[in-house]
Amino acid sequence: MDLTGKTILTTRAASQSGELRSKLEGLGARVIECPTIEIVPVEDWTAVDAAIRQLEKYNYLLLTSANAVEYFARRVEAIGVKCEVSAIAVGSATAKRARERGFTVDIVPKDFRAEGVLASLPESLYGIRFLFPRAETARDLLPRELRRRGARVDIVTVYRTIRPAPGTISVAEMVASEKIDCIVFTSPSTIRYLAESAGEPVLKLLSQVPIAVIGPVTRDAAREFGLETRIMPDQSTIEDLVESIRKSLLTQDHH
Repeated sequence: MDLTGKTILTTRAASQSGELRSKLEGLGARVIECPTIEIVPVEDWTAVDAAIRQLEKYNYLLLTSANAVEYFARRVEAIGVKCEVSAIAVGSATAKRARERGFTVDIVPKDFRAEGVLASLPESLYGIRFLFPRAETARDLLPRELRRRGARVDIVTVYRTIRPAPGTISVAEMVASEKIDCIVFTSPSTIRYLAESAGEPVLKLLSQVPIAVIGPVTRDAAREFGLETRIMPDQSTIEDLVESIRKSLLTQDHH
């Protein structure tokens, strides 16, 4: 129970925080959930449904998050077609969820970012078509670079991140009233929504608490708002993130 006596604040959407919470609690930590985002499906499925009805036209399905897999899979099931398109999955958690939902995953890049996908594909992609179901707001690096290489990329939005309903306890209130040993961010949007709603004094408060992020894209988002990351795993998985938090907080205790 290496994290006994430690209080860790997580900002993940409430519907997604189960694994992170249980792993941290399994190590003895007290976990406070203060979701800064909520994940909801899109309201209009027209574009998604049209793409699903023409799946045979695509060479690859691009899956960059477990959320994208889940919401896309639900629509595929609702329409009643079989998806036989090869999938490229970014990250082991995404690949696992994709396989569970019946997709054939052919490529899982070593680097769990857009850069990893690009490194795993040929330089020339003329005549290759990608279907990319994703969040409403996402980095444009991947589709832009694939198109530069000659590919056709059709992006369909399957979910959105929104601010949680009012009434939930804010991160600022928790940090001001509790001794927090670590704050965990698992996506750029968890930081962005917090920073935009919290303002300068809260960010100053947060900068005094060790910040853990799941990977480099989230770290870069933290940096944009002046927050320096102290904990980041080599692999962007919940398991590796928890292990990095454990090691870091143990090391602090021994200094």
